[in-house]
Amino acid sequence: MPNIISPYAYVSKHVTMGESNVVLHYAVINAGAKIGNNCIINTKALIEHDAVVEDHCHISTAAVVNGGVIVKKGTFFGSNTVSKEYNEATIPCALFEKKTKICASILIVWSF
Repeated sequence: MPNIISPYAYVSKHVTMGESNVVLHYAVINAGAKIGNNCIINTKALIEHDAVVEDHCHISTAAVVNGGVIVKKGTFFGSNTVSKEYNEATIPCALFEKKTKICASILIVWSF
């Protein structure tokens, strides 16, 4: 199936995106991001540069996936969740495992 992208969303032409994704109103997916297959990028979600969202993920309303973060297959990333970007060694600071549920309004910070 093709991707369904709201005319009010912004998806950089430098994004790699699989099939059967839905990108809703005012979502932003910036350059270098990679989106797998069958994902929902909900209203006002932000996916920053070099972030990876693997297959079957739901990035909820107003969630922020910062640069270099890897969201693993089947993850539910709750509303208003914010992840910390990768550190200076370019190692992702947030690596969410298969079928993880991350509740709403959480700030996720890892450091190595």
